[in-house]
Amino acid sequence: MDVFTEEQYLISRAKSGLLKDPYEAKAWIITAKTLYPNDFGIQFEAYKLEKSENNYEEAAKCFSYIVITFQNQSADLWNELSVEISNLTAALRRVPEGGSGEQDFYFKMFQHISSEVQHKILLLTANHSESNLDHCRMILLLLKRFPQAISTHIPRLLETLVQGVATNPQYRSMLINETLPLVLNRPVELSSDLVHRILNICLEHYVQQLLKEEDDKDKTECWRKIFEIVETLGSVLKWEAFLPYNRSWSKEVYWQKLIKIVSSAPPKPSENKQILFWGSVLFIFSLQEYIDNISHKIHDAEVSYILVEGFREGPGPKRRSSDGLPPNEPVKIAVNPPCNQETPNCLITAAHCWQLLHSNEILQMDFGQLLMNLPITEWVNRFLLDLAVYLGRNDDIHANLQAQKDTLDKQVRLLSLSLSQGNINGTAFNQIVAILTDLPANPGPDYLKNLCGVSPGRHLVLLPLTRKAITQYCTKVLVSVLKQKVLMDSSCSSAILGNLLVLLQLDWPLETSFAETIFDIIRSRRNFTYPLFSSYIINVDMIEEFMFMWNPQGEEIRLELSVPQAPKPHRIGTRGSDKGVKEDFKGIIKQQIARSGEEIDVLVAQFIVQEGMQLVQSIFDK
Repeated sequence: MDVFTEEQYLISRAKSGLLKDPYEAKAWIITAKTLYPNDFGIQFEAYKLEKSENNYEEAAKCFSYIVITFQNQSADLWNELSVEISNLTAALRRVPEGGSGEQDFYFKMFQHISSEVQHKILLLTANHSESNLDHCRMILLLLKRFPQAISTHIPRLLETLVQGVATNPQYRSMLINETLPLVLNRPVELSSDLVHRILNICLEHYVQQLLKEEDDKDKTECWRKIFEIVETLGSVLKWEAFLPYNRSWSKEVYWQKLIKIVSSAPPKPSENKQILFWGSVLFIFSLQEYIDNISHKIHDAEVSYILVEGFREGPGPKRRSSDGLPPNEPVKIAVNPPCNQETPNCLITAAHCWQLLHSNEILQMDFGQLLMNLPITEWVNRFLLDLAVYLGRNDDIHANLQAQKDTLDKQVRLLSLSLSQGNINGTAFNQIVAILTDLPANPGPDYLKNLCGVSPGRHLVLLPLTRKAITQYCTKVLVSVLKQKVLMDSSCSSAILGNLLVLLQLDWPLETSFAETIFDIIRSRRNFTYPLFSSYIINVDMIEEFMFMWNPQGEEIRLELSVPQAPKPHRIGTRGSDKGVKEDFKGIIKQQIARSGEEIDVLVAQFIVQEGMQLVQSIFDK
């Protein structure tokens, strides 16, 4: 026969009374509580009685008494209570309206518990957690309800979360999404080492987000958070204030602010982590926008832009050494719609940051370590190639391209390299032919207006990889070489003059001036033979010029503009004594005018490919 203690007897009477008459049960519990106020079993049974009746306020009193009275008791007592506390904290983590009936009870009961006891319950629960993850969850719950406790608990919480990031992604989520917002609202003192590790984790997290996001608003939100986190945590370490995120500001504005910070840094900039982190943020910020801007949808197809050597009015390109730009040589980067006008500033700012972060061994090592943890290898590789182009480091360009697969992108870049080196030779011509036989189907919006620069210094162009733009670029390379031959030797052959006229059609009317130079040479010679006229000259202005030369006011000009059809070639002269010759000329002119609506880029590309042999002779023969 079981022997009950007095406490157990009172509890059993209360339980049996509960089945018959709740009021009787409550009377037994009140009696028991009065006689044995320090008995856990009686107090816990009183709590369960109030809970069964959904009496939030009385249950809250019982629960509070238990927590305060028995918090330092044996583990057995805690284990019995822990189920209730676990259910209670689970309910608190849910939206009140979305909980079940029991969860709703716990939530409402908690509202009737005093703040002091609420704090104690949550802290006790955290200290008795079975894992670090559960401990972090409870501390977070505590801090959300008692923000005044942030300065006490947040440093240890952050340390635990940072240490756990490498082993469990839940730690990262808890750090980024739940803990940092608390710190941003109420900054607290933290060690510099902890701040640096948090910044590394945040950069890695948000850069991964940037790679996933396609909507500009989502990308904007990522950058807003990055700037806010670095600025707030930097203030904890007494960093000089930077600038807020503003997408409409030029990257040059941010770079000038960074330079100001560098100038006020300690004698050894590597000792100032502000330079490392703000330099890295600005580098990635500029690079991400640059990468986004050099790819656009044109005619429902994705089109990439590549950085190439441009052209200059006047003397042709000089041979540039492989060591890079002469000191202080200005560089102008031209852009073409729909590419954003800010794109050059993005590349230039990224280049400035890259050079700053490689300005000493410590910064270079820290920056390299930071980059290793970021999933932007593809961005950086593209940047390094364009950086070499921007800095004029031809050896680096060549080495980079040799490691790439043979693509249209690579062929155009190799041609640009030849132009930069002032080395347009037979190999470069073969590259042009290879490019023109592998053109993309997308024609692009229009021809480019800025392949030539007029201001001092180098001229670079962000070239869209469209049919028209690529053909125009290849043609411009040949035009630049042939122009030099004409300017250096006004006695050059009619073939050179004719070939150049064919090529000048593509950049009309920008090339009107030099076409006039050619026509002046023809007039001075009184003779011009170009059998390919009827195949490739369809520009109306040029055709009109030949008509004027056919009917001159002065001395006769001899024009032979078609392939000979008889043993003796017909001569089309200005006096036109042979009526048949006149008719032939008129027929050619009418035919060419009728063709004036043809796609000029297609015609010029066809000319370069099909007439390659005689083009090579006219370009490279002395």
